[in-house]
Amino acid sequence: MSTGDGEGSAGHGEQFPVTEEERGAALAALVRATGAGQLSLEEFDRRTDLVLTTPSRTEFAAATGGLEEIEPGRAKRHWFVLFGNRLVRGRFFLAERTSAFMLLSEIHLDLRGAVFLVPEPSLRVRALAGNLRVLVPSGVQVTVDQRSLLGGRTITTYGPPATASRPRLRISTLDVLGSVKVTNDEAAWSPALLRRG
Repeated sequence: MSTGDGEGSAGHGEQFPVTEEERGAALAALVRATGAGQLSLEEFDRRTDLVLTTPSRTEFAAATGGLEEIEPGRAKRHWFVLFGNRLVRGRFFLAERTSAFMLLSEIHLDLRGAVFLVPEPSLRVRALAGNLRVLVPSGVQVTVDQRSLLGGRTITTYGPPATASRPRLRISTLDVLGSVKVTNDEAAWSPALLRRG
């Protein structure tokens, strides 16, 4: 009587379903890899579809195969800007939570080279006469929850609808005479800064 040992052992690993925790960790790895330039958006979409839907452990493992490990400890979690401007651009890391404090200053945040270490990082801003200017790449959603001590509260969403496969940045601000500008147009992002080079 033949039992097909090779076939049975290959199918044995498939008996254990992929958990939601495993899918979440794999999705976060794909977001980090895409932000770091390891994956194109097309490849990101293909792998994400596998991570979210496949019941096969073999396909699930292949979806995150060959990716470079990105060290979360390299993220800067606190920004202090006093009496001036700070430009944050190029390849940098956004941790799960980042805080910023501004006093008579501005932060110009270019997310096109950012690596999101989690699918939905948050940026908490406290500003006294401070402005935040955010340049976002297409495909990233930004949600701004702005509270002003001299006004009310405004919640605004920029970018495409949120999905399980697209990163989203949540920005919460508390300010006095502060403002937040979010755009995907570099020319409109911060014209004075761009003129200075």
